[in-house]
Amino acid sequence: MQHHFRVLSLVCSLLFAVSARASEPPVAVVNGVVIPGRLMERNVQANLSQGQGDSPALRAALKEELIARELMVQEAVKRGLDKRQDSEDALLALRQNFLIDALVQDDLNKKPITEDEIKAEYERQVKLLSAGEMQQYQLAAIVLENESDARAVISALRSGQSFESQAKAKSIDPSKDRGGELGWLLPDQMTPAISTVAVNLSAGSYSVAPIQVGAYWNVIKVLGKRPYQVPTLQESKSQVQVGLIQQRRSVLLKKLQDSAKITR
Repeated sequence: MQHHFRVLSLVCSLLFAVSARASEPPVAVVNGVVIPGRLMERNVQANLSQGQGDSPALRAALKEELIARELMVQEAVKRGLDKRQDSEDALLALRQNFLIDALVQDDLNKKPITEDEIKAEYERQVKLLSAGEMQQYQLAAIVLENESDARAVISALRSGQSFESQAKAKSIDPSKDRGGELGWLLPDQMTPAISTVAVNLSAGSYSVAPIQVGAYWNVIKVLGKRPYQVPTLQESKSQVQVGLIQQRRSVLLKKLQDSAKITR
């Protein structure tokens, strides 16, 4: 974490070193280095997007943060930390990531993804899901630290104890507060060891043997089954849009690869 903070601070230093526009009052001048006013506005907008209100108190706090960052960056540079190989490598990666994002966004600005494209992609995915006749499983789980504890839970269930009460008393998973209930899941949303058992259980039944997943042991119960309910276009819109952006990125990369001279 400290390494990442140093790297980000060095990036900020490069930004701060840019001369402020003549019509733009600086936030501050720290040892001769101008902190441009536009950086304040960007930080304010970032806070507003998270629901905070613009206020003198917010701006004062942001100003102190910008000054503090500049002071720490100057000290890092004074110690030569910006010249270290790991710093240069990290700065190169940050620069690449920023420019790649900027390139993809530039392409999207020139040719935005349309509502028709989103609808067409949504309908394509719905057809694929419908063709598979997928089932969802309402699953509950009791997660335990060892196999013997899992077998003890199964014995308690056989003796008439409820799954919910055992989950609340014995499970080490946060779902214990809900009686182990995990919601509706598709088989590929479960770990293979659990999905193999779940798909063969009838609604209302539980696993008769402990299921090991990593270092832990699980007892599961299928609370219900139903055909997969395809989310609406509105519910899926953001995910579909992200997928289309990735497709655009892949198309752009393929175009660049085809026109590039690459020695491997």
